Amino acid sequence: LALSRADARSLDAQAQQRVDIKDLCESLLESFLDAATGKGLDLGLDVQPVHVTGHGWLLRELLSNLVDNAIKYTQPGGVVTIRCGLRPARTGQPRPYVEVEDDGPGVPDDERTRVLQRFYRVPGAGGEGTGLGLAIADEISRVHRATLTLGNGPQGRGLLVTVRFAR
Repeated sequence: LALSRADARSLDAQAQQRVDIKDLCESLLESFLDAATGKGLDLGLDVQPVHVTGHGWLLRELLSNLVDNAIKYTQPGGVVTIRCGLRPARTGQPRPYVEVEDDGPGVPDDERTRVLQRFYRVPGAGGEGTGLGLAIADEISRVHRATLTLGNGPQGRGLLVTVRFAR
């Protein structure tokens, strides 16, 4: 359902609005705090004021999927951090970004493209899931003319998911 709603053709008729990404991150921290605490995770926030133009409900879905995945796959005692702000791009012009970083098992380099496909899960990955969370996040990123990238978490462990928005 979320993928269907993120379909660019269905969004043409819906007006975009100014979305406060910092507020969105803070709201999601509150929403996921009990789940993280219940699992013994340190759920952190590192945010700067930043706004983008888009569909607030879809951006909430994107970030919610990323935080949910991080909490789901990070072992007890681990750390999950939500970040947002502005970062210089190659052109030197600052671009809005949002990130979710964890120190869980991560995604092997050769699996990173595949985990963005619908229903794909890394073989042997623990936890429950349908393999749609990252696919939904990637589709929502594209609808917002943003790029979603997967990298290594802290000290080369875990996963760092970054969404960079066009200015």
